[in-house]
Amino acid sequence: MARLPHHVRKIDTPRGPRYETRVNATGRDGARIQLRRRFRTSAAAIDWHHRTSTSLADGAFVARSSLTVKQACEEWLDAKKIRTKPTTHAAYTAALAPVIQRYGNYPVQSIHRGDVEALIAELVAGSTGRVPWKRTSINPMLARWRTVWAGLHADGTLPRNVVALVEPLRKPAGQLAMKIDDSLTTAEADQLLAAHVGHPHEVMLQLALLGLRRGELGGLRWSAVDLNPDDPTITVRASRVATPTGTVEQDSVKTASGSRVLPIPAHLLPILRRHDLAQRTMRLAAGNLWKGEKDQHVAALEFGQPPSPRTIDRWWELALQRAGLPHRRLHASRHTAASLLNERGASPATIAAWLGHADGGNLALAVYVHSRNDALKGAAALFTSGT
Repeated sequence: MARLPHHVRKIDTPRGPRYETRVNATGRDGARIQLRRRFRTSAAAIDWHHRTSTSLADGAFVARSSLTVKQACEEWLDAKKIRTKPTTHAAYTAALAPVIQRYGNYPVQSIHRGDVEALIAELVAGSTGRVPWKRTSINPMLARWRTVWAGLHADGTLPRNVVALVEPLRKPAGQLAMKIDDSLTTAEADQLLAAHVGHPHEVMLQLALLGLRRGELGGLRWSAVDLNPDDPTITVRASRVATPTGTVEQDSVKTASGSRVLPIPAHLLPILRRHDLAQRTMRLAAGNLWKGEKDQHVAALEFGQPPSPRTIDRWWELALQRAGLPHRRLHASRHTAASLLNERGASPATIAAWLGHADGGNLALAVYVHSRNDALKGAAALFTSGT
């Protein structure tokens, strides 16, 4: 019988002989540990020792870890909490929720590419106790999961990032970057506004149909509105958004391209002035009951408090009912603005810039930088041309 190498020893157990071998390694925390395995045959023990020692020498060895998927995701989310906005952190948490729900108690080292594909299939089919997820929700989940696994791979907990092997879902051919098929027609938009002339929500509706997001409507303050007749503008730079812990106000909008200065269309200028005067009058009449801040929100409750995102949604629903129009999401107002500008001849780059859409980054390539303001002024005139 061949002699065993020095790193393998035979052990007699009640279940028969076993061959034990050991390899020294460095753990995730940098501490020295000893890896020990037992095998039924000496050949298996020798083979494992050789492969493990080679991996250690190459720096590719990954020690066993009891870290679970839930622990890994929560550690990553905790680290992100101080580096991201509350809304961004809430979005990350929501994106990883199905990963934790499906595989939370699994060791991270047990997750394979097939597990990732299986979860995507379940989400698409809605077979996880949730409504079916769309591509626009699944791909952010995949992106966050990929990032968590990239960190685990970088610190030596995983031998490779199996999530990175899974391709995101592709956009169907011919699908528009921004959906506009739920937009109001020009006649419907006119009907909505005509039903609210002088109404407290008139300005909110006008700004919504100008293409402002819900968070931008809630975050707009009078300090961002310049009613100078020579060059009236609205600076879109803040937002009020809903998070799992409540409404928060952010001093920046959704994306870098979302921060923008919009010329005020001519028809909107007197409406804003009338609304500003009405708020000032109400503030004086309310006296100590006034709850608004010194820098007042343009869209506000009766005593000046800023509305929650849900309240703005409700105002929109009530406005549609008042005007006798069928239900649409508030976000359809952005689609309405895009559709109107498109119908009246604005270029795609100008529309994207006006809406603060992600595609607006191409504007610098489509028109000269010095002509950007002229392009937006032209867009503002298009809103007024049909009134």
